[in-house]
Amino acid sequence: MQQLQAVARDLATVQQGIDQLRAGQEQLASDNARAAEQFKASQEQMTRLVARVSEQEQRAAKPAPPALRPVAEPARKPVPVQASSQARAAPPLQLQPAPR
Repeated sequence: MQQLQAVARDLATVQQGIDQLRAGQEQLASDNARAAEQFKASQEQMTRLVARVSEQEQRAAKPAPPALRPVAEPARKPVPVQASSQARAAPPLQLQPAPR
């Protein structure tokens, strides 16, 4: 009977060890899943950062568009000044030599 009790104690101890191993394995699996999610999130963030830097480098590499300058208006031809109506009505003056 003592041997049977000793075997039962040993089996209980083995069962306790199995339970502890199972709990440790579940904890490792949980930690591993959490680490994988963090890694995936870090990868996605890195991908976004690389894309943003690439876009900024492409924008910096493109030459700036030429500055818009106002278009000069064509030179205007001067409009001939017309004489006033009084100047047109007066007859032209004739110059005569001065008497001596």
